[in-house]
Amino acid sequence: MGFDLGLIIAFALAGTATLSDVLRIPKKLRSWVAVVLIVGLYMANQWLYYPGFDWKTALMEGVTAGLASVGIHSSAKNTIEQVSNSKNKKNNSQSAV
Repeated sequence: MGFDLGLIIAFALAGTATLSDVLRIPKKLRSWVAVVLIVGLYMANQWLYYPGFDWKTALMEGVTAGLASVGIHSSAKNTIEQVSNSKNKKNNSQSAV
């Protein structure tokens, strides 16, 4: 039986906002939560429903689907912006003391 990859991506993207709010993850880093959810759900789906489970292949397909669905370029750009903003806030707070 198993679930279609599109359905797995939809579930992961729907759960990303809620999980990120609970874990207090900044909005610019939420795409990585979606990638982790997609990979995890895809690997679990392959392990449960398909005989001859190969974890390397499932991992590669999950990462490919996850990065394609969230956008590699925008995820990297948002991560760099978040890290830069965090460093700037840290440096500004230390210099004010």
